[in-house]
Amino acid sequence: MRRPVLLFTVAAFALMSAGLSSCGKPKAEHGDPHAEAAGEHGGGDHGGDGHGAAKGDVTHWSYEGDDGPAHWGDLSTENKACKTGPRQSPINLTGVAAPKSVNLTLDYTSSPAKIQNLGHAIQVSPTDGGGVVMDGVRYKLVQFHFHTPSEHTIDGHRAAIETHFVHKNDKGDLLVIGVLSDVGVADPMLAPIWTWLPTDPGPAALIPDLLVNARDLMPATEEFYAYSGSLTTPPCTEKVTWLVYASPLSISPEQVDAYQRLTGPNARPIQPPQGRDILHLVGS
Repeated sequence: MRRPVLLFTVAAFALMSAGLSSCGKPKAEHGDPHAEAAGEHGGGDHGGDGHGAAKGDVTHWSYEGDDGPAHWGDLSTENKACKTGPRQSPINLTGVAAPKSVNLTLDYTSSPAKIQNLGHAIQVSPTDGGGVVMDGVRYKLVQFHFHTPSEHTIDGHRAAIETHFVHKNDKGDLLVIGVLSDVGVADPMLAPIWTWLPTDPGPAALIPDLLVNARDLMPATEEFYAYSGSLTTPPCTEKVTWLVYASPLSISPEQVDAYQRLTGPNARPIQPPQGRDILHLVGS
């Protein structure tokens, strides 16, 4: 299943050569696994619940009601990008652009990992899970987590689950690989992780007797949609490189239900594309 070296033909894409970097310090009460990967979280086992909020200076947000996605930008000045940012995520993915060659190597390794219930998401953090190399720049896999239903849609289709593999390079720039999963047969690669899903928020714990390899949790097909976007939770920081697999995996209704029972719906609504290029990367 693993295919470590992939050569893609892609459209000319400014984000791949622009040296993207995350900006602004995430600040909110609940878990933003993307922001945690940026190294901007607070101390303690919860890492400031994944947001980097200073103790005593916490902005509550959620996925519904008066502090839901429609109001994130008004909850704090730190969250203004959620309301006014021109490159917000997630978006509907569609379209193909003119090709250009770029090198992308999936270089993941099997590693022990910790698992944590952050309140709004379950996060898995490999000890040393490898990463990807894009145009000669190495991005280390920091962690991956799950959203239900999927945050991105492909040609308007929303999947049952979306996994975000969050990577960071030496400059702190973020690259997130998204994998969508439709309801169907059970995903055998997820099963060992699902066995250890924490029922309550709490500190990260080592998954016993298991080595996790991120490539095993990704499609074998070599097609992505690529675009420049943002974190999908407050503070909605932009300049995040997104690569979303074009082909979904399969996940059973029971696996979906097991996750939804723990987190509830945790997907931000689709954001306007604002004229952004959406590229279709095809393996050669």
